[in-house]
Amino acid sequence: MALFRRKREQSEAVPESDDSQLARMMASRIPVFLSKLHGEHPPRWVTVYPDRLESVTGLESPEYMDDAANHEVWSVDHFVSDFPFVSRFLNEVRPGQTALFEDTFGAYTLED
Repeated sequence: MALFRRKREQSEAVPESDDSQLARMMASRIPVFLSKLHGEHPPRWVTVYPDRLESVTGLESPEYMDDAANHEVWSVDHFVSDFPFVSRFLNEVRPGQTALFEDTFGAYTLED
């Protein structure tokens, strides 16, 4: 399992004056739990909880999800860096909401 495997570059630092929800998620270092399929496929469903994010590609089978070796934990800044189209959702979301992304342009549907 890769835990916060990517170091933040100086240019990626969250501005201190940025009080967005996404900036608060990054500052509080909440984890993002996701499947290793994200190495090849973008997120399809992203769920926000008060203490974590969870993301799946939609290609995971129940058997795949049952195997802990198929999961990783990333930081929010790593997740947003690799999948910038989720940023708008993360700024607009309330805990407990799930977004269904149809593409990588940022359009989503809430799956409450």
